[in-house]
Amino acid sequence: MNKVFIKFCVLQASFWSFFASLPGYITAYMLERGMNAGTLGVLLAVNMGFSFAGSLFWGHFVDRRQGHKQFFLIGIGAAFVLGTLLFLFAGSPVVLFVLYPIFGFMMGPIATTLDSWVICAMHQVEAGAKSRTFGTLGYAFTMLGAGQLITRFGYGIMPFMAAGFLILAFLIALAQPKTELTVSGPASQPVKANPSQLLHSRKYLLLVAVVLFTGMTIAPINNMKVLIFENVGGNVSFLGWDSFIGCLIQSPFLIFSGKMDRMKSESRLTLGTLCAFGYALLVFLAHTPAMVIAGTIMTNISFGLLFPTMREITEESVHPTLRTTAHSIIDVAYGSISGMIASAWGGVAMEASGPRVMTSICMGLGIVAMLFCILLALHKNETSAVREKISCETAV
Repeated sequence: MNKVFIKFCVLQASFWSFFASLPGYITAYMLERGMNAGTLGVLLAVNMGFSFAGSLFWGHFVDRRQGHKQFFLIGIGAAFVLGTLLFLFAGSPVVLFVLYPIFGFMMGPIATTLDSWVICAMHQVEAGAKSRTFGTLGYAFTMLGAGQLITRFGYGIMPFMAAGFLILAFLIALAQPKTELTVSGPASQPVKANPSQLLHSRKYLLLVAVVLFTGMTIAPINNMKVLIFENVGGNVSFLGWDSFIGCLIQSPFLIFSGKMDRMKSESRLTLGTLCAFGYALLVFLAHTPAMVIAGTIMTNISFGLLFPTMREITEESVHPTLRTTAHSIIDVAYGSISGMIASAWGGVAMEASGPRVMTSICMGLGIVAMLFCILLALHKNETSAVREKISCETAV
């Protein structure tokens, strides 16, 4: 199993390196090709809406068929084709409004499926967080390197880097085991995965609310980061350093996530939302690129605390046959839904009033997230009346 885990770590690194080399810079390239911030905001909102739909669709597919490996291979194959087309048509808004939503539908669920695959294959939530550390490091170093290469050679380098990382991810994924669900205990019949069952867990629903508002706190700033840097005297190369430094700060929180069990999950969640609020505050006060990067450090600390905590609370609160669907909803609440809502107004606010108005709204959303954290902390731990012993076995 150690060899399997090492391969998962390399798989995380190669996938997130792809994400850094093309999706990480594609919005900057669109702006370079003449797109304005308002149009970009709408495009991002549509993309994230389709990412939400794709996460629900593919998450349910994976849960019903235990098709982690199957979807991952399909997803990265689609990402290769669609990513190349996005780059070629980055200067054609009409084409982008067709391609970018499809890209979101296929790309959105991949990271969650990979995390769920690791947890299921390794039988522990901590393995998912530790393997994601290598994804974070891959993303950090690739964002840094890609930023420098783009500054020197131009955006044309992007699809070649992306292709290399995706080919590596595809080959490693082929060698990884499939997952099979085994049910034993009082109930002899397997439980049918029905997403509506998630509505019965109040703790899980409160978690969704927390991550939704936390996501809305950070999404507008992340989406407009290039313009924010330019507003304080930076340029596109600062995106690479920004991601690199932030991800290095995030990594220890992920790799030592098991040590954080000494702190209650509700406390970790509250601290994570507080750091997200700090991100918005620092960008609001920023007058140099260094202050923006300081804010990025805060949001990476936030994610380092939130990611293993979100996975832990979800695993405790929902039935294992709904694992991937439940994790997908959490991830799209944090990323896609919050980003869709925020992007719809973030670009317009940025153009009309500048970054200070936009970030002040983000701070207000961060306060709402902290209020939901308090409600979750006050909520007593739920217990299941009937809970079968369910485990995921691996089969090559």
